[in-house]
Amino acid sequence: MAEAIVSIVVERLGDLLLQEAISQAISLHGVSKQVKQLQVELKRIQSLLKDADARQNESESVRQWVADMRDVAYDAEDIIERYALKIGSRKGGGIQNVLKRFVSILGEAKAIYQTSSEIREITNRISTLSSHLQKYGIKFVSKEAGGSSSLSEEIREQRQTYGHAEYNVVVGLKDSLKEVVAYLTEEIKYKYKVISICGMGGLGKTTLARKVYNHQQVTSHFDCRAWACISQQYRKRDVWKGVLISLISPSKEQREEIELKTDVELAEKLCEIQRQKKCLVVLDDIWKVEAWNSLRAAFPMDDTNSRILLTCRNEALASKVDPSGHIHKLPFLNDEESWELFQYLAISRRSEECTIKENMNILGRKMVRYCKGLPLAITVLGGILATKQTLEEWNQVHGNVKSYIHQQDGLPISIVLGLSYDDLPSHLKLCFLYLGHFPEDFEIRTTMLIQMWVAEGLIYRMQHIGSNEETLEDVGERYLQELVQRCMVQVGQKSSLARIKTCRLHDLMRDFCMGKAKSENFLHVINIDHESNEEREAPIGEVQRVAITGGSSPMRHGFTLPSTSQKYFHLRSLLTFSVPLKEQSMLRNFKYLRVYMGMDFTPKINSLIHLRFLSMRPTNVRSISSLRNLKCLQTLDLRGTEWPGIVPNDVFRNMEHLRHLYLPFYSKFRGKLQLPNANKLQTLVNIPANDLPSNFTFNCLQVLKVDQNNLSESWTITQMEMSCPQLYQLRLRGNMEKLPEHDKISQHLA
Repeated sequence: MAEAIVSIVVERLGDLLLQEAISQAISLHGVSKQVKQLQVELKRIQSLLKDADARQNESESVRQWVADMRDVAYDAEDIIERYALKIGSRKGGGIQNVLKRFVSILGEAKAIYQTSSEIREITNRISTLSSHLQKYGIKFVSKEAGGSSSLSEEIREQRQTYGHAEYNVVVGLKDSLKEVVAYLTEEIKYKYKVISICGMGGLGKTTLARKVYNHQQVTSHFDCRAWACISQQYRKRDVWKGVLISLISPSKEQREEIELKTDVELAEKLCEIQRQKKCLVVLDDIWKVEAWNSLRAAFPMDDTNSRILLTCRNEALASKVDPSGHIHKLPFLNDEESWELFQYLAISRRSEECTIKENMNILGRKMVRYCKGLPLAITVLGGILATKQTLEEWNQVHGNVKSYIHQQDGLPISIVLGLSYDDLPSHLKLCFLYLGHFPEDFEIRTTMLIQMWVAEGLIYRMQHIGSNEETLEDVGERYLQELVQRCMVQVGQKSSLARIKTCRLHDLMRDFCMGKAKSENFLHVINIDHESNEEREAPIGEVQRVAITGGSSPMRHGFTLPSTSQKYFHLRSLLTFSVPLKEQSMLRNFKYLRVYMGMDFTPKINSLIHLRFLSMRPTNVRSISSLRNLKCLQTLDLRGTEWPGIVPNDVFRNMEHLRHLYLPFYSKFRGKLQLPNANKLQTLVNIPANDLPSNFTFNCLQVLKVDQNNLSESWTITQMEMSCPQLYQLRLRGNMEKLPEHDKISQHLA
């Protein structure tokens, strides 16, 4: 993950340098050469970090080296951003002309000198860490060399699958089995060349594929069958040879001939067999499109009655293998299916003298519910409890069910789920870990999540935007879609426009996410219902993000975060869920805070000049004048707050980066509302129609929700509509005389 952090910092530095060049601002005046050199040093270290991240389990030295590099990257970003905000531009800006210049020429010279020294120190730290590679004896093996650690080799061997090995009991697959068998064998009704079984790790994709592979209707329909386990490490030639041998059952002489064939001859022979005969080839556990692209030459897609059945965790991959193929999404087990599987594993196989008491059944059902329908977790749990004979032993497992499931012998669930995480590109790893902020079973509003990603800098324009019209939020939506397609994030509700409205994590995936986020020092989660004061101080080193959850019992005095502790000095994100802060003034100590979501509002919030995302839902707002100083804000959400009477109309005027503004119902302003750069605004919610100037042109506005304060008056939206050419969602509350003319409505309106 450190590689992802460094990558973001490199892009951030490049973005600042680019903005400086384009706008001729002096946000980096006096230190731009040092910033360029720092960017070069960080780029140089990226190639090492990519390998080091993957090998942290091998050595404590490697793990420490990665952690040190992660801290260096965070410190570098803080130094540059602090300087850019402090110096500003000759026009009175900061980061991209944000803050007024508030230091004298003498003060500016002092800031330049200090920042130059800090950058040199960072550069020296990078050089020192690089030299430690030899001292630690760390040697990185390139992927081209084909090397792998003993751990990854062990995992690969344990994950090797075979078509003939079936489980004695399979629960919850009856409908899926019938459906997939039909797709393969009913040729007149179904014309699919490729059928893909997709789902989260541990859901039973390989188990279903085995049942299909050995089904009587399938064995009688196809002339020959072959099973190949691809996984994340495979050899193309070995896969082709294995499939060919399975399809033709060669003699000893034929095997020798196969060994002598070139890759081209192997591919040609496989295509020939699949066109001559009706073959079924199972490609189990395929991970990357690149893997299919290297194998596809041996599998014809036309002029053949042969079929391919593949299993994967990525729906997008399945679509690319065959856009006209069928994707079968494997469902989770329901409650009764889960209990049936658990009973067989933990109860049914017991000897008569080891009877299960009613209390043990009750405990069993409680533990099964934690598995949330994931067959692998239920299988692990059942195997554990099959060896426990007494109610006391079951109580012990029940009290620590998470630990038992995640830490069993063999191939732990954390490793099975971790394979999906390891396969993510670096930028998606950070976005995935960010989901650990949210409580168990929490329905995450995707608009809010993506706005947080943008505020944290996890999405950057320089590398990830496909077109000039694509916004950072559009990119974030693509990121989320990819996490869904990889079966790592579950879709909750869909919007009226068929977009993902809410999402969530499966409980076991959330446990993995939080564990990984903690080990990477990415996020510290505090559950006030479960943790003692000592445990709240658990993280070692600087804390970057904190989520405070729990609060099942009412808290009169709120929760106190040790804001004076040095480890919280660089806090970037603070999210509280139904937990008030005991001392609201503590917020002012978090100078680098970018994201804050909570129930507390204090005038001291004006010192958080780095803040980009602010959500106060719900809270009692007495005055919002302190918001004037938050000039880097991108998202401001005040829905659900008690609006403090008549508000000055210029409170948002200086927020030139504001992209999303959510006001409470019945907002009232003193005069016409003054908004910042209208060209950046994408969302305006609960805007009072009477208080909005008519001379604005919102070129980027996509979502507009307008309130008519006086419902007895009538009004028209024509002028407002004409000023929003990109609008796709419009909600109106009020009394309209007539709808706008059809040629005045945005062509994007959905």
